[in-house]
Amino acid sequence: MKDAFSNRHPLVNFAFFTAVILFSMFQMHPVCLVISMLCALTNAVMLGGKTTALFSLKFLLPTALLISIINPLTNHQGATILEYLPWGNPLTLESIAYGAASAALLCSVVLWFSCVNKVMTSDKLVYLFGRISPALSLVLAMLLRFIPRFTSQFRQVKRAQKQFSQSKGKSLLGKLKNGFKVLSVMVSWSMENAIDTADSMKSRGYGLKGRTSFAIYRFTCYDAVALSAIAAQAAALLLLTVFGKIPFRYFPSVEGNLWDGYCILFYIIYALMMLMPIIMNVKEGIGWKRLRSKI
Repeated sequence: MKDAFSNRHPLVNFAFFTAVILFSMFQMHPVCLVISMLCALTNAVMLGGKTTALFSLKFLLPTALLISIINPLTNHQGATILEYLPWGNPLTLESIAYGAASAALLCSVVLWFSCVNKVMTSDKLVYLFGRISPALSLVLAMLLRFIPRFTSQFRQVKRAQKQFSQSKGKSLLGKLKNGFKVLSVMVSWSMENAIDTADSMKSRGYGLKGRTSFAIYRFTCYDAVALSAIAAQAAALLLLTVFGKIPFRYFPSVEGNLWDGYCILFYIIYALMMLMPIIMNVKEGIGWKRLRSKI
C-alpha cells in the first residue's frame, strides 16, 4: 500500500506542509515543540524508513546537543543564575531552556523539510505554480530535484577521485587537493546540468502563452474535506496565538501557561493537524485490510 497522503491533490500537500512548517518555526511553546518534533519524526520515518531514522541519530541528535550546549555558553540573558562559568559569565536557566527549545525547533523543521522532499515532487510543484509563475515553479522543481542528484553525483565523483589519487591523498595537502578537484568537478557538473535543463524546457515551449499541459491530478471531495480541515485547524491555532491564549516566554525568566483549558485545546488541534498524514495512512490501511478480508 502506498502513502495515502502523498496520493492526495498537490494543493492539499502544499497547504499542509506550509501550515506545519510555519507553526513549527514560529511557535516556541515547549509542548508545541515536542509535539511538532515527534510528529515530524513519525512522518519522516514512515516516508523514509530506516534511512531517516539513521539520519536523525547520526546528524540531528548531535546537532541538537551541540546547540543545547553552545547557547548557554554564548547567551547569558536570564534572571535565574545557576552558576558562573570559569571565564566569569553567568550560566542561566533561561539560556539552557532556550537552547533546548532552539534545538527542538531545528530538528522538527529539518524533519518536516525531509518529508516535503519525499511528498512534494517536481511534477507537483510544476502543476501548482506552472501557470501562476512558470519561472518560480521551474526553480523550485529544479531545487528539489537537484539536491538528491547532487548528493549521488558527489559520491560517485568522490569515489572516482579517491581511486585515481589513492597514493597521493594520504597527506593533508593531498587531501586538500583532492577536495578542491571534487568541488571543481561538482561546480562544473551543476552548471552544465542547469543549462541542459533550461534548454530542454525552452525547446518544449515551457512558459509560453497558450501552452497546454497534461496533469494526472484531480481535486476530489476527499481533497476538499482535507483542505478544509487544514484551513480550519490553522485558523483556530492562529486565533488562539494572536489572542494570547498560550503565552510562554524564556526571557527574562521562564514563564507561561502549560495546562490550562486553552493550552490543552491548542495542543489537541496542533497534534491533529500534524498527524493528518498518519491518520490518512491508518484509515487507508484499515480500509485496505477490510477489502482484502472480503476476497
